[in-house]
Parts: sequence; structure tokens; C-alpha cells
Amino acid sequence: MAHYLGRLKNLHSTTFKVLGMVELMFAFLLVLISVIALVEDEPVEPFILPVIPLVVLGLIQYFLFKESRNFRNVNGLMLVGLAWALIFIIGTFPYLLSGISPLDSLFESVSGFTTTGATVIRDIESMPISLQVWRSLTAWIGGLVVILIFMYLLPMFGMGRSFFRNELEGSGSSDYSVRINKAAKSFVSVYAILTAINMILLILCNMGFYEALCLGLNTISTGGLIGRNDSLMGYSVYVQVITLVFMFMGGVNFYLHYRALYLRNKAVYRSNSEFRSLSLWFALISITIFAMMLLNMDNRAGMSFEDYVLLFKDVLFTTVSLGTSSGFAVVDYVTFPSQCVILLMVVAFIGASAGSTSGGVKFGRLWIIFAFVKNAMSKTLYPNAVTTVKVDGKPIDDNALLSALSIFIMYFITLIVGSIIIMILGHDLVDALGLSISAVSNLGLGFGNYGPSGTMADLDPMVKIVMMALMWIGRLEIMLALVFITPEFWREVWSNYRSTFRGIRRGR
Repeated sequence: MAHYLGRLKNLHSTTFKVLGMVELMFAFLLVLISVIALVEDEPVEPFILPVIPLVVLGLIQYFLFKESRNFRNVNGLMLVGLAWALIFIIGTFPYLLSGISPLDSLFESVSGFTTTGATVIRDIESMPISLQVWRSLTAWIGGLVVILIFMYLLPMFGMGRSFFRNELEGSGSSDYSVRINKAAKSFVSVYAILTAINMILLILCNMGFYEALCLGLNTISTGGLIGRNDSLMGYSVYVQVITLVFMFMGGVNFYLHYRALYLRNKAVYRSNSEFRSLSLWFALISITIFAMMLLNMDNRAGMSFEDYVLLFKDVLFTTVSLGTSSGFAVVDYVTFPSQCVILLMVVAFIGASAGSTSGGVKFGRLWIIFAFVKNAMSKTLYPNAVTTVKVDGKPIDDNALLSALSIFIMYFITLIVGSIIIMILGHDLVDALGLSISAVSNLGLGFGNYGPSGTMADLDPMVKIVMMALMWIGRLEIMLALVFITPEFWREVWSNYRSTFRGIRRGR
């Protein structure tokens, strides 16, 4: 027995050590939600029961395992995959222990942590306050998870810097030379500050504390898991405008927020081409949809100036909500003219800025592709000229260009494949395409029968499973997620862990 216990000293696994830290962190968060449940006289079991197993497992993993002696790229990728799987499972328990079915509990967890915001719960308002806070907290954490993984965990092991640069390429952040872990801390600080400001403004609009907390957690994270069945339709214009502003900020590159808040660079937004282009894109789409709606109206003569302003506000809110993948609704956009709905689908697919919490292809990548096409056209006119692809006056290297092109192509292919699978499972083209966009772009709201006034509660179990897979693939920027289904990756995993366990058996 002593011989086998002695071998435990040779357990080296950074993966299990980090996962232990994750389990301890979530145990702490569940305790906080348990306190809310106690204060509100609600069932505390859904939150407190998972705490002890998480603490025990977390402590064992953290103290038993040492950091790996040779942490390779395949280990880092495996850590990413296991970390996502772990938080999905942990997030499931509060729903499951509250009486929701296992599949629906997992769906809510995946939807929350990927900041998708889709829900299969029919009556959200009947949920306990503590469960609603947990639901919103998963979305808020989900907005940070990718940054913490790519900017803190992977760089610790000699990985991730290239991911970070590709994510922010074209966003005016190529000169971001601070240490990666400091960048992660700065991002978290900005994220928390904006969330707090949003909550304070909502409370000043006479919103209750828990309502403001849940909405604030879901706005900056572009999560969209609001605690009302009609989304934001029943809230005042002031609440809707505040939410409009902050979900737009959630869709903007957070490096710009960092420069504005910490470096006091007041001109950072105005000088950034992606920010200007994104703002102009949302404005032009909103004006176009607004004009189309007016042309399709029969009773415009009876509209007042205020009616026109409110209609444009609804259109602008819808455009920004879908463009930032927030998924909030102040009007049922499915009732818009069909041309407008198609435009909104395009907006949802494209998404917002790189380096933000939004989903979609990301506007910065399209800006790089646009610059590449423009450069190619210039080469056609002037074949002897020496030109380079530039964004904000700075050259874009070939790796960033290839990354933008490949991710755009894979997003499109994933969207089409997802739509075909959902169609095979019994849905028409509009519903299937809407559900696929909703999942891949981490939007949360669909089109057709699954818009703001519809419900995903009646979806077939297989469709829910497909959507969960698409949510995860979209949140991991397609390419990284697809690595996990390649045979080469699993051969590397098997080879690496076989040699590790062989060393443990030999006591080395």
C-alpha cells in the first residue's frame, strides 16, 4: 500500500490541477447563490448540494497533481476542451436539482456559458430568483471564459499568444505589448466596471435590484438570458435605451474600452476604423430596414413624430441586439417584411467586433477580407505595384489574413451543415436556418417560428443536441473546436497520455 501511495507523488498533470481550481471557483460561486436563496426563502439544495463534491474533488486535484514537466500544445487544447465540458456539467446541476429534465438542464447550461441565450424553459418568470441569478451569472462568466483561456491559461504553457493576436487583429490592437496576464486582468476589470455602471443606471430607472443584476450580467456579456418571458418588450424606453448602449459596448473590442478607461485615450473610438465601420454598418442597416418598413405600411398618415422615433428605436435596438449576438428583443422582428428579416440574418451571422464578447464571424475579420479584396483589385489594375493588406494603416501579416479567410469559410460551412441537419430532423428552411444562426453565432433568438414570440421548449431532443454542439463550436471560433474531431489530435492525446501513465507505473 505504501508503495502505491508513494507513486502518487509522481502524478504530474497541469490539466487536472487547473480543473481542480475551476471546481473550487464554482463551489465558491454556488455558495454565493445559496446565500441569495436563503435570503429570498427559496430552495437552497440546488446550489449547496454540488458544493461538497466540488470542494473535495477540487482540493484533491489541486494538491495531488503537480504541474506537468512537459506541457505540449495537445495538452493545452485538451485542457480547453475539458474545461468547457466541466463548466457545462457544473452549470447543469442547479437546473437539474430544481426539477428540470437532464437534457433541458444541459441545454440551459451550454446556452448560458456560451452566451447564446437560447432557452427551453417555457415560463421564465416563474423561476426562483436565485436560479435566475445563477442563469445570468453563467452568461457573465461565459463572456470571460474565452479571454481567460486564451489570454491567461494557454500563455502560461507557452501557447495562446497567436490566438490573442488573431482575435484582435484589425482592431487597432497590434501594438498591445503588455504582458498577457496583465491584459487578462485589465479585460476583467473593464468588464466588471461596465457591468456595475449598467446596473446602477438600471436601478436609477426604478428597476429592482435582482432584475438590474440579471439584466446587467447579460448585457455586457451579450448573453441575452433575461428573466422575463417577453424579453425587454415590457420595460420602459429608458431601460431599453440603456440596454441598447451597453450591449453595443459589449460588442466592441474590449481593448478599446481598456484604452479609454485606463489610458484616458478619449480619441480611441474615433480613431479606430473597425469601431467606425461597425457603427456605420449598424446605422445603415437600421436606416434601410426602417425605410423598408415605412414603404410597407398602409397607415403612415396617422403616425406622429414620436411614433417614427419609437419605430426607429425598435429597429436600431433589433439590429444592434442581433449584430452583437445579445438576443434581446423589444419587438417581434419576425413580423418585419421578409427583406428586412433576411438583412437581420446577415447581421446576426456577421456579428460585431473582434476582441468582444459577441459571437458571429466578427466584423474585424470581414474588414481584413475586404482589405484583401481591395488590395487584389488594385493589383489587377496595377500589376507591377508593390502593395500590402493594411488595416488602420498597419500591414496585416499572412497568418492573420489566412486565419480570417479560413474562419469565415468554416463559419459558413458550419452554418449550412447545421441547417441541413436540422432540416433533416423535420424543420423547414427558415426555421432550420434561423436555429443554426442562433446557435453558431451565439445569438439565442431564431427566425420563423423561433423568434422572440416563439419558444424552443418544443424542439425535438436531437435538435437540442445539435444546437448545443453548434453553440460550443461557434463560441470556440469554429477552427479550435473542429480540432477536437480530427484523428491527428486524438492520436497525439493517446501518445502523450500513454507515455505519462507509463512513467507513473514505473515510479518515475
